[in-house]
Amino acid sequence: MPVTLTIPQWHPATVNQLLHSVGSRIRLKKADRAIVAVYARQQQIPQATGKRRLAVRIILGKGQRARDPDSYFKSLEDACVHAGLLVDDSHQYVELAPVTFARDAQHWGTVIQFEDM
Repeated sequence: MPVTLTIPQWHPATVNQLLHSVGSRIRLKKADRAIVAVYARQQQIPQATGKRRLAVRIILGKGQRARDPDSYFKSLEDACVHAGLLVDDSHQYVELAPVTFARDAQHWGTVIQFEDM
């Protein structure tokens, strides 16, 4: 049965954002790890014990543009591993579902669904 983690008014750092500079990359990944960990604790998302399917829905707000779907995974997977929501980000422990996009000017954010396999 899938478990859903909803993080309002936040999108994970994209690969392009992570390539700007070392300092920027460190700061963005640290922020992503903290946000995912806090919301996972608040929403009582169970820790991973094996392989999980990871589905991501990016809800875009007014004036926000969709990025390449695969660009959201790098920082997000690392944050999920750090929070214990994934055992590891290798193919042995995570199956990536395609990123989907929606638009909602007032309730934008990220919805992450975990399904044990």
